Amino acid sequence: MHCDRQPFLAAALLFVAVLTVGASESTLDSHTPGEWPKLMQQALKGDHRAQTRVGLAYQLGEIVKQDFLQAARWYSMAAEGEDPIAEHNLGLLYYFGEGVPCDPAEALKWFEKAAAHGLPEAQFNAARVYETGAGVPRNLGRALDLYREAAHSGYAPAQNNLGRMYLTGEGVAPDPAAAVQWFTRSAQQGNATGQFDLGAVYWKGNGVPQDFSKAAEWFQLAANQGYAKAQAALGSLYRGGWGVPRDDQAAAMWLLKAAEQGDPTAQTLIGILYVKGQGVAADDSLAASWFDKAAEQGFQEAQANLSTLYQMGRGVRRDLNSAYMWRLLSLAGNEHPEQSEKLRALAGAMSAGDIADAERRASDWLAAHKAGPPAKGVNFVLVTGGNQP
Repeated sequence: MHCDRQPFLAAALLFVAVLTVGASESTLDSHTPGEWPKLMQQALKGDHRAQTRVGLAYQLGEIVKQDFLQAARWYSMAAEGEDPIAEHNLGLLYYFGEGVPCDPAEALKWFEKAAAHGLPEAQFNAARVYETGAGVPRNLGRALDLYREAAHSGYAPAQNNLGRMYLTGEGVAPDPAAAVQWFTRSAQQGNATGQFDLGAVYWKGNGVPQDFSKAAEWFQLAANQGYAKAQAALGSLYRGGWGVPRDDQAAAMWLLKAAEQGDPTAQTLIGILYVKGQGVAADDSLAASWFDKAAEQGFQEAQANLSTLYQMGRGVRRDLNSAYMWRLLSLAGNEHPEQSEKLRALAGAMSAGDIADAERRASDWLAAHKAGPPAKGVNFVLVTGGNQP
């Protein structure tokens, strides 16, 4: 359900709540209890920006106890006065069902109002809702328009997502060259997602000549900011010696950083390094642990590798039932002759009852993971200053 924040926390997409104050309103940006009576006095007199600041204080639990109902009350007052920050943040409360009923259509209404006032975060967030169809009918054309508005105002996340639409051809004719231009604008502002996406097009030669060195440069910048996908990609480049000197220790370091953030590709690759003793001391138990983490996320290469360890009894107790279950899951939804042959070989060493038990476990696993995190979601980030519309 979209109102539950938790499924969206691993996604690479962004919702932003903002508070902006002008230079003459510096007291409203104060987080000290001493400023609270003055702020409340201004809000009660109908100052819409003060009302917005009070709403944010309740939303964040700053100075006062966190209270989403009060946050919604104060945002509503300011939003009725057409304060774009309040409109946007009220939309967030409706989207997540905090202090108000969960209502994505109502959320989108307030995002659109703030977007019409030129707030780039609202333009971006409305576009994300339209792009994903998260609780509302999907509308790629409107998403594209809103991304363009925010991108042309210089908003780096929108520049990056506009680039992705041009790259994939969603809502617009595919144009890899335009995608690269928007990725570059986003990346040059220090946006880690833009840096990663720009590195990826250089890696693949999509819209630009393939250049592993440039890919490594952009991945490095994003990896330094803690962006897990970039850390995994950089580790892969070091592991293969593509665009950088081959360095198993550097590969292991970056892959481990990404793996610890839950990236399943990195978890699988660091598991392989532990099996082979490349860049790290060989350790089948750690390899099995990392394969298991990725396998539980549905990453099929990890499921196949975990099956092998169970079959061989490396790093885990030998267990043909578990080996069969993970091998079967690694084949779900795709054709893979080599893995199918390994499954048949496993079956030859098992009883009919054990096979039935393993198949039941695989079926139970699929049922339990059927409603897992969506591929496209939102991550909630609060920004409390510096974005005057």
